[in-house]
Amino acid sequence: MKRSVKRAIIGIIIFNCILIVAAICGKILSRFDYEDHLDDVVITVDDTDITLREFGYYIYEIEVFVQKQALLYDPENPKHWWNTHFSAGMDSQFVCDYAKKVAINTCISEEIYYKKALSDGIILSSIEEEQALTEAKLLYGSMTEEQLTRTGLNEDIIVKMRVKHALATKYAGFLADSQDFSKYSEEPEKLVNWDGAYYQEEILPKHTVVTNKKVLDKITLGKITVNYQ
Repeated sequence: MKRSVKRAIIGIIIFNCILIVAAICGKILSRFDYEDHLDDVVITVDDTDITLREFGYYIYEIEVFVQKQALLYDPENPKHWWNTHFSAGMDSQFVCDYAKKVAINTCISEEIYYKKALSDGIILSSIEEEQALTEAKLLYGSMTEEQLTRTGLNEDIIVKMRVKHALATKYAGFLADSQDFSKYSEEPEKLVNWDGAYYQEEILPKHTVVTNKKVLDKITLGKITVNYQ
């Protein structure tokens, strides 16, 4: 074999090796380790920062809810449901993507309603507060050590988020009972939800919301607190 041919072959081999090494290095460098970002701010609503650790409360709630559906759909492999794609025109998306959308927007709407409740002097009654604390303790007790570690949640954070949820829900109920919805055809409870027309048109535009896409885009629901084995 001519020396020039040998050199060409060796050059091709070396070039392919470089490509393989570069691909491996790129994969390692781009790998996203969820637990390394727990204290990163993922959502900012007006002047309030929400970390991935706090957002983990919503991730867990949504994952538990959808996982029940997934187990009904395929008890042997619930990931099938999470990876199911629904075609609905512009709203076509995978279950895992829609679940993340729900978690993000629920978090945003509850932060907005919670702050509005505080500013408008709406508070929880002693019974409502006690119920929120009880629900928080039950939620904390339902989580495994692995789930707590993966989300970075602890009992104090869960109590804080559950109380916020209770007060936000109370304010949403106040809106549903007090506002004029005559120009809408849907029920008030639906209208004040995060995907409701009233919330989208009258509430959300009055607030500044920033999301950290560098982190959120790396998160896939369906394998954070469930199906992670």
